[in-house]
Amino acid sequence: MKKEYLKLFSFLLGITFISSGIIFTLSKVYKENKQQKIEEEAIIADEIIDVYETFRAKTEELSRKRDSINIEISEYTSYYTGMEENYEKIIEELKLYETLVKEVEDTASYLNANCIKETYSNHDANNKCNAYIINYERTVNSFVGDIEFFNSKIDEYNHWIIEENEDLEDDEKYKEIERFVPIYYKEYIDVNSDGTYLGRTSD
Repeated sequence: MKKEYLKLFSFLLGITFISSGIIFTLSKVYKENKQQKIEEEAIIADEIIDVYETFRAKTEELSRKRDSINIEISEYTSYYTGMEENYEKIIEELKLYETLVKEVEDTASYLNANCIKETYSNHDANNKCNAYIINYERTVNSFVGDIEFFNSKIDEYNHWIIEENEDLEDDEKYKEIERFVPIYYKEYIDVNSDGTYLGRTSD
């Protein structure tokens, strides 16, 4: 009987040691993984802060150039009689505008990959992510809104020439011009899917 108790005791003792070893190993792995995640998050947060500064500088540059481009195009489109003559300049300005928006997007690829629906223990990184979402959404939506406005001016011109051309000789008739079709940014965006399209005139 004693031998059976000793065997049972030995068995239970062995199970206890094995269980303790497993628990210790799992606990150690968990702590190491947790520490690794903390270190990885810190690296990502630091990169977000650095990349945001480049993104911010690019959006500020675009904002300045946008004002200049809008003034130029408004001058070209303020008189219907000059629309056809200035059409190529208008299109060049709009292409430049879209190129500048694309440059802003290119500087923000890291932010886009690491900021959307992500939260960090680093408050500065979270602030930079929120600022990125706001500024990028406004940048693209402002561009789309501007293109809609300038295309509406082209539509007005094309409608205007129908009546004007009736009394003109063939060689004097105004020619219809095409709307500008963007390559990259054709629709309004909602980066964080919150139902608001920042930068859109109607919002």
